Amino acid sequence: MAGCPNQHRAVTPQLDLAAILCHVEGRLVGSEYTFSFAGRRYQIVRSEAQAGMRRQHVRVELRLDGELKARYQGRYVEIGECGMRPATMAPPGIKAVRKDHNAGGRRSWMQGFFDRPSPPLWKSIKK
Repeated sequence: MAGCPNQHRAVTPQLDLAAILCHVEGRLVGSEYTFSFAGRRYQIVRSEAQAGMRRQHVRVELRLDGELKARYQGRYVEIGECGMRPATMAPPGIKAVRKDHNAGGRRSWMQGFFDRPSPPLWKSIKK
């Protein structure tokens, strides 16, 4: 476009390009000062934890170089990846019960529900 003035600004020390050019997601801080991101659990370092931080939002930044940062109330807090929780082992010979809490409506009482014939809609409507 001819005649348009240059609107670009110089990069100043106040502009953190790494924080601007990153993938950002919000997370809720859990009761143990933890949050999850990309299938992993992270914990805010004890010296950075504050009263009232639980159940508050934290800004999680995945930088272009792969570094993960967390910002709470405008300042960065130090985080560390939590170790994997040990899996509970069932005694030998006993099969663990699998609980499917998200069966998507496929419970046994629904078996065949949608296969049953139904009357035409016009017959079901009473005038």
